[in-house]
Amino acid sequence: MSDNPGTKQRIREAAFRALAEHGYADLSIKDIGEELGQNPSIIYHYFDSKDDLLLSMLDDFVGIFVGRRLEQPVTDAETELSAFVDQVLHPSTEQVEQAMDSPPADIETTVARVFVELWAHATWDDAFREETTRVDGRMREVLTHVIQAGIDDEQFRPVDVELTADHVLFLLKQGLHTRTTTNRDDAVDRVQLLVDGIIADISDDD
Repeated sequence: MSDNPGTKQRIREAAFRALAEHGYADLSIKDIGEELGQNPSIIYHYFDSKDDLLLSMLDDFVGIFVGRRLEQPVTDAETELSAFVDQVLHPSTEQVEQAMDSPPADIETTVARVFVELWAHATWDDAFREETTRVDGRMREVLTHVIQAGIDDEQFRPVDVELTADHVLFLLKQGLHTRTTTNRDDAVDRVQLLVDGIIADISDDD
């Protein structure tokens, strides 16, 4: 059997959906095979283990959260910062389709659950921690890129770019975590409100 990049990606997408349904602890290769609609033995042709598969799946988060933002010029920093926040808290079908061909039905819930499961597992696993750190770093790059562009264009007042980016990133991650692990229906809305306050605070309206 020759390697097929399309099959490998479909396995990752099936694992994404299965992880959201079962959680890391209860997830098995059999569950992923059922989600894929194929004999689970095919998964071992592309991945050595469940963890190997889930580690590779972290690239999907880069696609969903970051996309090609770092390759594009910032034309309106305030609008683009708000759009990035919205993309993380409310991923749309169109955004997810840029990272995967067959997005889950309930995109927001699935993305948040998978995010929390993988970042929680990084507590105990050095390989996962290395990869989640990389994804965090990519998200932080987008935030610093947009905030710095806003300062350069005098759309934002001069602020500590890295500290502001860390503040926003912390709130975004906390929003995903709170939404998934509590019954607070307003978790994401509250984070959106807090980040809107940061954007308003750094905007140079003088």
